[in-house]
Amino acid sequence: MKKLLYTFILMGVFSFNASAFAAGDIGITVKDKPLKSDRYPILVQGRVLVPLRAVSESLGASVSWNPHTKTVTVSKWSESMSLTPGSKKARIEGGLRGAVTIPLDVPVRTVNNRVYVPLRLISEQYGYRVDWSNNTVSIQSPLTPSGRAKLYKGDLSTSRSIAMDTALYNGAHYEHRPLATSHEQEDYSTAFLFPEGEALRFFMITGSETITLFEYKDDFLVATWQAHVQKIGQDPVQQLFENKLKDRTGPTPTIKKPFMYYNSGYFGDTSYEEYGRYDKDAKYTKTGSLRKMGRFVTESTGTFSLILPDEKRKEVITIPRD
Repeated sequence: MKKLLYTFILMGVFSFNASAFAAGDIGITVKDKPLKSDRYPILVQGRVLVPLRAVSESLGASVSWNPHTKTVTVSKWSESMSLTPGSKKARIEGGLRGAVTIPLDVPVRTVNNRVYVPLRLISEQYGYRVDWSNNTVSIQSPLTPSGRAKLYKGDLSTSRSIAMDTALYNGAHYEHRPLATSHEQEDYSTAFLFPEGEALRFFMITGSETITLFEYKDDFLVATWQAHVQKIGQDPVQQLFENKLKDRTGPTPTIKKPFMYYNSGYFGDTSYEEYGRYDKDAKYTKTGSLRKMGRFVTESTGTFSLILPDEKRKEVITIPRD
């Protein structure tokens, strides 16, 4: 799943030919449930605008109003979005991209003391899918039905590949402000540690420096904890096991299981992959490795699999409902 979930495709707000729709003609469902609100969507310049607070809160975000700056702020996870009625811009802060300002096709509006914004602004900011059918806007899970089946019910290799791609390509959200990775030793490796039998939570180690625990929550991949290793240049996995960490964003999680290990990186035009297993006592066994010079394999040993020998999926999986 290499398409980014955390995207800012916000200029493409809904545009409909049926400009005759008036307030009350357009319905909204969130995860197949009608949105309860005393204000209906409105049409402005062929765009659907929705009541900000009702839609945001239905998606688990909080909304606050600053009467001094006349600015409304929507917050979820470590991300926030600030808007000013009458403006055609939105200010996004938090997450991996830091602070950015994005343009809107139509300005934010206030109608009867309620703030209205383009529909896709809220839904796509947080990665939801938005569809339009039968005069109803539906806001759905970021995962398609087939994607959900693969993630929650697929074999470990498939599910782990989906999770890794989501983490690697900025598809995750962060409960706390993300920690930076300095790459001071020009280490651009990325390692993953999956608890035996699991795919829905894992550690990712970036640049042998920053350790992140990712977990799936309500179809979203969320970074729930991070830390830096104490000593750059020393084995980051051993430092994780020995709890030699700093800059933690919360209590260090304890997972008393063996781990499937995968690491990849590059030096100049040489790339490598390594597969292995860590026991609960941090003893490491390499199961496979691969090196390439450009496109040519220069070294290949063992097996290359995201599943350990005889490993079976052991997660108790409840697929979130749309």
